[in-house]
Amino acid sequence: MSEIPEAQFNSQDSIAPKENAETSKDQPEMHAESSQLSEHIEESGLKPKKKKLKRRLRRLGVMFLAYTIPYIYWLYMKFVWTTSKVRTDVPMLLKYSKEIPPYKLICALWHQDVFCVPWIYQTLRPHTIASVGDAGEVMEKLLHLFGYTVFRGGSSKGKKRHKKILDEFLQHLLTYPEPMVVGITVDGSSGPKYRMKHGAVVMSKAAGAPIFLIRIWCKRRFLLPTWDQTMIPLPFNNIIIQMDGPYAPPLEDTPEALEKFCNDMENHLLKLTYRLFLSIDKTIKPELMKDFPRDWNPEDQA
Repeated sequence: MSEIPEAQFNSQDSIAPKENAETSKDQPEMHAESSQLSEHIEESGLKPKKKKLKRRLRRLGVMFLAYTIPYIYWLYMKFVWTTSKVRTDVPMLLKYSKEIPPYKLICALWHQDVFCVPWIYQTLRPHTIASVGDAGEVMEKLLHLFGYTVFRGGSSKGKKRHKKILDEFLQHLLTYPEPMVVGITVDGSSGPKYRMKHGAVVMSKAAGAPIFLIRIWCKRRFLLPTWDQTMIPLPFNNIIIQMDGPYAPPLEDTPEALEKFCNDMENHLLKLTYRLFLSIDKTIKPELMKDFPRDWNPEDQA
């Protein structure tokens, strides 16, 4: 390695302190200017104004969706139903709710069917719970268009909020003076898929109302890339809406009895799901079974 000439080294070394000195002089000034600019922005309220503007724009977007999507949905589902072969058990539910005491029933279904729910059950004038948040607001407007009574709540916003909305809905269920159909997506609103939560069985036990298990499946479908793989039926289709039940709540008022009832309902809804897969698809693809419980085997089901 060649050595650096002493004169050259001294010359560069003498320049460096001058540059550092000039830079160090500028830094306090730049820092002061930056601080003054930040104070000016805060004092003038520019940051809060930006946040407020974003909130307003978001709110306008949600309102636009809430007042347009329901009518687009109606037109689409009308076209699908008009061009498809549909087999449905829904009229039996309406008859049951009006003719057999206690004139109230709980319909339990997977969240995967949620896209079809407003259209399929509109003749029942059901009562249900929609999640909070922007998506829940759009869903509420959509359900109102089809005659639903909607409470806002859900299982994804913490136990306190969930308990509050469940208590309010239970009170409504117990005091409503007319025949009543309740629709609950039992693995919603955030999963896990095909795992039944306790809301439907708690309502069933409190009101003495039977549970009907409902499943929707179709030949031509699009599955969204969401946690529940929401199913969207396509036109010119073969669609089946099948029910299983009624299942009366247990007589024993114990946590163990309620837990067993919940597990039984989950298993029966899985069996109904499997039967519809076979009925429509004939040969079941492995991806349709991947979210079933690992220890669930159709051959073990009676």
